[in-house]
Amino acid sequence: MVKLNKILSLVLALAMLCSVTGAMAASSEPAAEKSILVYATSTFGQKFSPFFATTAYDMEVVDLTQIVLLAADRGGAVINEGIAGTDVDYNGTNYNYKGAGNVEVVMNDDGSVDYNLTMRDDIVFSDGVPATIDDVIFGVYVLCDPTYDGSSTIYALPIEGMKEYRTGMDSRGNVIFAAGKGDGYVANDLYTEEQYNAFWKYYDEEAGAAFAQEIVDYCISHGYNAPTDSVAVCAANWGFKLDENATAYDFWNAIVAAYDTVEEAEATETAGSTRLQLTIAALGAEYETGVQTGEGAANIAGIRKTGDYSMTVHMTSYDATAIYNVGFGIYPLHYYGDTALYDYDNNSFGFKKGDLSGIKAKNTQPLGAGAYTYDGYANGVVTLKANANYYKGEPKIKNLLLQESVDSDYVPGIVTGTFDAAQPSINDDTVKAIKDANTEKELVGDTLTTVLVDYRGYGYLGINADLVNVNNEPASDASKALRKGFMTLLSVYRDTVINSYYGDRASVIQYPISNTSWAAPKPADEGYKNAYSVKVDGTPIYDASMNEEQRYEAAKLAAIDYFKAAGFTYDEATGKFTDVAQTYEVMIPGQGQQDHPAYGIAVAASNVLAELGITLQVNDVGTSVWNNALESNTAMMWAAAWQSTVDPDMTQVYSSANAHGKGTNSNHYSVDDAALDDLIARGRASADTEERKSIYKEAMEIILDWGCELPLYQRKDCTVFSTQRVDINTIPQDMTPYWGWYAEIETLAVK
Repeated sequence: MVKLNKILSLVLALAMLCSVTGAMAASSEPAAEKSILVYATSTFGQKFSPFFATTAYDMEVVDLTQIVLLAADRGGAVINEGIAGTDVDYNGTNYNYKGAGNVEVVMNDDGSVDYNLTMRDDIVFSDGVPATIDDVIFGVYVLCDPTYDGSSTIYALPIEGMKEYRTGMDSRGNVIFAAGKGDGYVANDLYTEEQYNAFWKYYDEEAGAAFAQEIVDYCISHGYNAPTDSVAVCAANWGFKLDENATAYDFWNAIVAAYDTVEEAEATETAGSTRLQLTIAALGAEYETGVQTGEGAANIAGIRKTGDYSMTVHMTSYDATAIYNVGFGIYPLHYYGDTALYDYDNNSFGFKKGDLSGIKAKNTQPLGAGAYTYDGYANGVVTLKANANYYKGEPKIKNLLLQESVDSDYVPGIVTGTFDAAQPSINDDTVKAIKDANTEKELVGDTLTTVLVDYRGYGYLGINADLVNVNNEPASDASKALRKGFMTLLSVYRDTVINSYYGDRASVIQYPISNTSWAAPKPADEGYKNAYSVKVDGTPIYDASMNEEQRYEAAKLAAIDYFKAAGFTYDEATGKFTDVAQTYEVMIPGQGQQDHPAYGIAVAASNVLAELGITLQVNDVGTSVWNNALESNTAMMWAAAWQSTVDPDMTQVYSSANAHGKGTNSNHYSVDDAALDDLIARGRASADTEERKSIYKEAMEIILDWGCELPLYQRKDCTVFSTQRVDINTIPQDMTPYWGWYAEIETLAVK
């Protein structure tokens, strides 16, 4: 996994969902024209294209100007019947969800699957042009083009004919790279000697610095650069110590020096792009354009138009994640493509295959059927206007301004009236600033209204079963008992430490899954229990009458029994284990500052273990050291955090195919369990949500039984509104990571 994901364990990442409020502009214009909302956000990448946007802040613009076929509910589950609307319960409240289309999933006897998609027949783009299924098909072909280099991975789905369509063509830059430098240019029909030389000159001399600069830009855009925007400061937050006046070249050289190979350095430290991608992007269209390298299919056989407002996607096998990807965007062919080049029956789909230059030319000027139309970007502000053609109704807020700022200015800016809403990082300073602004000294008051939403990820502490076991038998009962002894002690300190570190900004969780997932077990579910809360014999460790100190003592006694079950010899007279020669280590990426929610938990447990004659060494390290240990599978125990996807598929993190350095090497726990693998496979193969939920509950119980993961916390994201300028009654109720402020943007109002 790239470091872009792992940095979540070091800092509170800025949330990907935003909020808005409204302010009234002083003017003599009609009241409707005064309806203005100013939302504070971070630096835009200015790729506002639904095809090529990459940053979260650019995606805000995309979400507000575009629509997709399928809606989702507050839990992130797809709404199959969106045209008429579907009722779904959330936290005891029944909500009705409507969308731009329907999907029917048909499981065929041969194992293939048909996704029958139908769109509304009254969708109109903001420029007045009616939308049809041809706009959807055009968009699919853009995202599946052999030269497509955006963030979408629709082409990875098992759609019939996808591989055949994408073979036989590649971008000129990829072809040059694949040919390699060798002994120099070899004459061919795909690229000239001049193109070859220009490519390798940039790749060798410029791409490394561009790679490092992208990391710097990422740190700046996410607020990991305080107090300055220097390369050295950003590098330090990425785990590298550089001189004060270091350049991007110096940063790149430091990255390379930290690894055995350049390839390993690039794969581990990336902020999103490879040097190859950066080279092609820098050199431009002639390197992005596709060149014919062989035979390829003229169309994608599994993309089938069935009517003016319907299509079918035929997949050769079932994939549980596919439902989240077939809700394709309804993007205007007449704007992004060329209607003269669209002829479905003759395999022409709105652009020349292999040439996306015309589509990329519109990256900074989006057009769609969303709630708002793009009016421009200037002086750090994106201006959006209400779309009178929006199928859910023209938004009440007529003018929406998304203004670039820095996190530390979000809350003060709302208080002073510069902004109407923002989503600041929720830390002690932010909480204090919010409470100080309110007369009531609470998060919700007369000046500011704060909404806390569970972040779609969670913090955890992991153990590598290959490194923490008995007699080199990771799956044995004795090895599981050893790890559960550690976990029992670690788990009992979670409530105290997490509450001290986060306050009401996070809560302790009991299962290895984000609480935001529809598959997460709930306290009211049958069989629900706290993590590592039972003794060796299966009876409860705690009872409701215990105070904090009694719980600590009960956990200690339970841990002693687990270590006995692991085969350690316990001296009742001294209260110590006499034959534990190994030193165990837990790595906490607190940058040597002890600033990490898991640090206090690990220290508390290590103190008790020392009393028992067991050494748990708590190492507070920098990101680079921690990351290298994790990737090389040398970390015995570690703290980190996951960012969860909508679908709870466990393949990447827990499949034995990805353990022991094999596959994607993303199962760092080294859990290798045939029963767990079977459950993971069954979960992916089932289309029944309730069945999948039951399967994943059973799978999580196996993971906990291995004693390899301790769920720590579910932190909160924070959305702040101006109580004085926003009609708080129109803010979406029960907001979630999947149901943000723009989910009901057409009804949000200002005072």
